[in-house]
Amino acid sequence: MRKRPVKKFSLHMKKTLVAVMLIITVLFIGLLVRVFTIIEKDSDRYKKRVLSQQTYVSNDILYKRGEIRDRNGTVLAVSVKVYDLIISPKDILKDSKNGEFTLQTLVNCFGLNYAELSSLVNSNPESQYKVIQDKKGLTDEEIKPFEDAKTAAKEAAAEAKNDEEKPPQIAGVWFEERYARKYPLSEVGAHIIGFVDGEYGTNGIENCYNKELTGSYGREYGYFDAELNLQRTIKPAVDGNNIISTIDANVQRIVENMIKNKMQSLGAKHIAVMVMDPNNGEILAMASEKTYDLNNPRSLKGFYSEDEINAMSEKNKVDAYNEIWANFCTSYTYEPGSTFKPFIVAAALDEGTTTPNTVYTCNGIMQVSDYQIGCANRIVHEAVTPKKAVMESCNVALMQIAAGLGRTQFYRYMNLFGFGNKTGIDLDREERGIIHAESGLNTVELATSSFGQTQNVTMVQMLSAFSSIINGGKYYAPHVVKEITNAQNATVKKNKGEIVRHTISEHTSELMRDYLKATVSDGTATPAQVAGYSIGGKTGTAEKHGVDVENDYIVSFIGCAPANNPKVSIYVIIDEPAVEDQAHSTYATEFASKIMEKILPFLSVYPDANAVTPETAAPETETTETTPETETLQTETSETVAPESEASETVPETDGTALE
Repeated sequence: MRKRPVKKFSLHMKKTLVAVMLIITVLFIGLLVRVFTIIEKDSDRYKKRVLSQQTYVSNDILYKRGEIRDRNGTVLAVSVKVYDLIISPKDILKDSKNGEFTLQTLVNCFGLNYAELSSLVNSNPESQYKVIQDKKGLTDEEIKPFEDAKTAAKEAAAEAKNDEEKPPQIAGVWFEERYARKYPLSEVGAHIIGFVDGEYGTNGIENCYNKELTGSYGREYGYFDAELNLQRTIKPAVDGNNIISTIDANVQRIVENMIKNKMQSLGAKHIAVMVMDPNNGEILAMASEKTYDLNNPRSLKGFYSEDEINAMSEKNKVDAYNEIWANFCTSYTYEPGSTFKPFIVAAALDEGTTTPNTVYTCNGIMQVSDYQIGCANRIVHEAVTPKKAVMESCNVALMQIAAGLGRTQFYRYMNLFGFGNKTGIDLDREERGIIHAESGLNTVELATSSFGQTQNVTMVQMLSAFSSIINGGKYYAPHVVKEITNAQNATVKKNKGEIVRHTISEHTSELMRDYLKATVSDGTATPAQVAGYSIGGKTGTAEKHGVDVENDYIVSFIGCAPANNPKVSIYVIIDEPAVEDQAHSTYATEFASKIMEKILPFLSVYPDANAVTPETAAPETETTETTPETETLQTETSETVAPESEASETVPETDGTALE
């Protein structure tokens, strides 16, 4: 077989191939040089060029929750900037010299335990974020020594001539900023103010006005422009609005302290007090015996023993919290007793079914259907006008007045006065109470309701309705917030008092002011007198019935000052005074007198030189009243209460029968 000849490269081809290889090698070397040049010199510029096609977002900018103040500007709730101590164990462990210096500085500045801190760091070598739980919520003053030590170490390092002389530095430590809610007055107004849980309000103003108090986070945007310069755009945070409440902190504090003292001297299941401006619905004070520290709202100390707390399940604790946090003035219902009588008299006068000169006969007892219903201890009042009916708290006259009013008008006025409905007060957990439906107001129910039996109310309902009786018939929506301002203190919204409806005429209101004044000056409420002031008001004694309830009473007083031109209305309740014989409204009436004596000057209500205080005012002892104001409700078989079939549909078994 013939071999094919091998084709040889020509000299020209060899030279061409070598030249191409040389060019490729040179280009490759040039490319390598360029790459290394970019890495060494221009890496930042090219990184920016890449970043120029992107934006980045910094951390959120914190907003500040709005303040809550009283009507005089006293701060009740405020957000303050605090700091949480954060460490990065991984960064602390990078350099033993810096790590040891960091740990020692933390111990010196914050009083931490060195062994525990070192163990935390060494047991989390890869962690870059650990919160020191015992050092959360630090103030500027508390972090200053550490910041000073950090600055001093940096300055010393800057002055060092070489690396060997450089002192150790702090590594892996920083502070996270946040706002913490503080309550300067601690317990004062706790049920009105409420508290913050995380970012949300719980109870009171903090809850009901959470939207207004909450601001919005800001944000910082950054990007590189065409010239590769870093540009920043900041959307600032918007702080929350401030709340100006209607509460007077001085009055609130006085009332709370007096309740505390009363609990110690008298004792009771509950003691509660409300003070209102009857001419606009502003709540000036609202308190009960159960108050708590807003700065530590989940502390059960002071309410339960340590053993009781340790034995509680989580559900038990939640129940305990709810009981402590509940506002007695808005969330508890009860039968009011004879403080209810002014509403019935006012309704009948306004409707024209009675007149100031109408005379009713009281023989101490009245037959209603199959029942005999009497005045307190069967007292015979004989001839009784509506005025005397209020002054002497005559049940027989009230039953006749209610009968003349009739079920339809009685029910209409109950609604006008707001009973059986929420008042709409700007606080949470308000109860509506229970009243008879019009169809349920039969003869007996109409009679017993006339003196505050078989219908349930709340304190805020009673005082709001009472204020309308004494202010000319204007029913103002009760409220605890007077004004909302923004962070610059410009007014956002003002509440000057909303007239919801008219309950009675000015003429009827004038008559009722006279009746209530006479009740304090010459009637059953004489212990409510305050030297130098004309006071109007009405007493109440409500007997409670239910399971395991026997001979227990709620005693109360509702009143106003000055009697002829009321500027302040007040309502006092003492639930089950800790005495053997509870059925004396004097406990509440004298207490109301002492409260008014202290708070009226704070509310710019000063003594009237023309006010006449009778010399026969009742003494200050808690047992001056010897005749209970309770009435008896009897059948021919001597039963003491109406059968359940007549009232069970409207009165819970746990609530008692109001009697006075």
